[in-house]
Amino acid sequence: MLGFIVESNQQNQELRWTARTAPEGLIVQVSGQVDAHNESVWQRMLSESAAATPDASMLVVDAGSLDFMSCGALVALAKQTVDSRQRGVTLRLVIRQPSIMRVITQCGMDDAVSAHPDLNSALDGHHPP
Repeated sequence: MLGFIVESNQQNQELRWTARTAPEGLIVQVSGQVDAHNESVWQRMLSESAAATPDASMLVVDAGSLDFMSCGALVALAKQTVDSRQRGVTLRLVIRQPSIMRVITQCGMDDAVSAHPDLNSALDGHHPP
């Protein structure tokens, strides 16, 4: 697999990301926040990242540096998870913030979003005890 890094050029947006290849697939590190004002940017980032992920590999969205994630952003993530699964791509989310984990739970997305506390556990597929 060829290696590459892609960075967002959204200087005035509250959402920034960097994508890089890894042996497992594609890792996208995001920072800032995802809310109603930039959900369309989030959706585009997910779609483009999924399209760049090789079939039968993994897309890891490392959102450990996000300050906020709306329920709409989680719905888009869950939809992309289903769409990606059709190509054999496993989508996993890295979340470190308890506040975002609460949003995942309160939105009833625990089963739809594969959330992990760090990149290594996402790549290995292990959930914390």
